[in-house]
Amino acid sequence: MLKQADFFSLNYFNHGSDHPETAENFLDFITSWNFLHLENLNGFISLAFVSLIVLVYLTGVVRLIKKPFFSKTKLFFISVSVFLLVFVLEGPIDYFAEEMFFIHMIQHLTLMVVIAPLLLSANAMPVFIWGTPKPIRGIISKPFAGESKLKKLLGVITKPRYSLILYIVNLYIWHIPFFYNLTLKYDTFHFINHAMFVFMALLLWWPIIGPAPVRSNLSNPQKIVYLLLAVTPSAALAAFITLSGDSLYAYESTPLHWNMLSHVEDQTWGGLIMWLPGNFLFLGVLTTLFFRWAKEEEGSALPRIEN
Repeated sequence: MLKQADFFSLNYFNHGSDHPETAENFLDFITSWNFLHLENLNGFISLAFVSLIVLVYLTGVVRLIKKPFFSKTKLFFISVSVFLLVFVLEGPIDYFAEEMFFIHMIQHLTLMVVIAPLLLSANAMPVFIWGTPKPIRGIISKPFAGESKLKKLLGVITKPRYSLILYIVNLYIWHIPFFYNLTLKYDTFHFINHAMFVFMALLLWWPIIGPAPVRSNLSNPQKIVYLLLAVTPSAALAAFITLSGDSLYAYESTPLHWNMLSHVEDQTWGGLIMWLPGNFLFLGVLTTLFFRWAKEEEGSALPRIEN
């Protein structure tokens, strides 16, 4: 029987210097999928994980595709989300994320700013619930029905003041070098890290585009303020990482891919990716919300014509 310390020190992956050759071009990158390496336990775990996600997704689609309420547009967005989820968690992104900080940052930005809002806007949960066997489907859906404790808890933590705080705290805690380095050293923390980033990203976006059974009543101006409050601490953290000048995280023993000169340079690129592309993605949503608000104001300002 595993002791608690043994559980947190389990390692399934090849970390860092275990990759014998450095990647130099796009082909080296795109052909590096975790489940293609069946010479270790990680390959089998990855293959099982990807197979399960795809099987549940396809089963749900087959069961819902002919339903009148099932939108083909939502199906497209869910399909994109599933592909990206597999790509960043089991594909080349994850394969190199533990060796290059800037790849790790691309991974987390994709999870937080692309996949999470896509899943919420497309209301993907019913597809995955319908993709499970009937007994499991009942167990999963029951807590979301009626006035269950889980539904009440979701109603609390998806309120803007709580979801915002939880998102920011989670973001900062995992970028403290001590906790970040745990994810590089131990696979248990690696899995917890991914799970918490996905969950907190869903909480962050829920007041903006969250589906039933819990919906937000924020107006467009309130949503703009909410996102500005979310993006400002993120930008501050990105600026600190970019301008630190010292290596903050334990990548020293890992190889440098794509002719990167040093781990400090890798960290600088990672900070810049978090700072600029990350903020631009938020800016795109803010712009959309602003024009929606302007359209609402324009419509309410038009004089009514009475017969």
